Amino acid sequence: MEHHRKRKVMILGCTGSIGTTALKALQTYANDFTIAALHAHTSIRELAAISHQWNCRTVCISQEESTACDELFPEGTTIYRGRKGLLQMISDTEADVVLNGISGASGLEPTFSAIDSGKDIALSNKESIVMAGKLLFAHAQQHQVRILPVDSEHSTLSALIDAHGLSSVSSLVLTASGGPFRTLKRDELQHITVDMAVAHPNWSMGAKISIDSATLANKGLEVIEAYHLFGFSRDAIEVVIHPQSIVHSLIRLHNGAVYAQMTPPDIALPIMSALAERGYALRQVVQPLDFTNLTLQFESPDYQRFPLLKAAFETLERQGSYAIAYNAANEIAVSHFMRQQLRFDQIAPLVLHTLEQDWTTSCTSLDEIIAIDHRVRLEAERIARDMN
Repeated sequence: MEHHRKRKVMILGCTGSIGTTALKALQTYANDFTIAALHAHTSIRELAAISHQWNCRTVCISQEESTACDELFPEGTTIYRGRKGLLQMISDTEADVVLNGISGASGLEPTFSAIDSGKDIALSNKESIVMAGKLLFAHAQQHQVRILPVDSEHSTLSALIDAHGLSSVSSLVLTASGGPFRTLKRDELQHITVDMAVAHPNWSMGAKISIDSATLANKGLEVIEAYHLFGFSRDAIEVVIHPQSIVHSLIRLHNGAVYAQMTPPDIALPIMSALAERGYALRQVVQPLDFTNLTLQFESPDYQRFPLLKAAFETLERQGSYAIAYNAANEIAVSHFMRQQLRFDQIAPLVLHTLEQDWTTSCTSLDEIIAIDHRVRLEAERIARDMN
């Protein structure tokens, strides 16, 4: 890179899948980036090791009852604690871009905090977009902040739209691997264990997102995310099953042409594309694609096998707070499954039953979103108890 000023990056969830991949990728560009602040929820020793490696003296442990551990960190390190501490660190610390790699709804407030403090956001936390929708983007526009997608699908769509021009694009196509169970008979789904569900065939991801990929709830969340990121109608967004995870989404042009991006499944490229300013020359972030014996397969999704994908499209039609309900109910369902209190094939019914309630109220503030999210979780917990 030709830039002399180091780009300051804050990483939230630095010990998780997104955070560790980002740090590994950034090692190649250590002369061009500096780590301004680091956050982890519970992995204190890992956080301390990373702070030493990157000489980072601003960290946060967001677990509310974290033990004293100041001696583990470099001398002079400022240590923030708890949820409020995380929001304060984001506000206090100078950074060019915040990589939000926090999983689930707990990443929403940090996203708003980054916007309020005028920092661009490399957003892996898709729940922020799903829950806050238009409110989030209006807030970002007000503060002149960019929201940069980190999901491979949305990073691809962003690059393709930039290359061909928004006015030339007629529709978006999101690819989905179909997860590890796409060929199982439906009556076999009740026997799936947590270990089986977290073993994604193509990607190395955290447990929750791996389970979401197995139910296609993750693709449902990405459909809602694409709707808000790019401004296309629900009818102009489609999903195609692509088991190899080589094609990371496509665009259809008005002239009938279809364009795609193809790389091996590696989240490092979307992460670095978001963290680097335009004009930074990224080189060999991922291995070049080898076409030797390469076979690409595409098929339509089975909406009966994967009802949560269909439900995501329906939330866009219903508007209101249905997307918040979709996300919150799914988080409750997955947490029960991970604790072996719910079968895999009960995840979708729990979410669908929750969505049968009235969530037509539209939210006009962050506080209202949080309140609706809380109500949904109470309802989903009630339904989970009835299912046991």
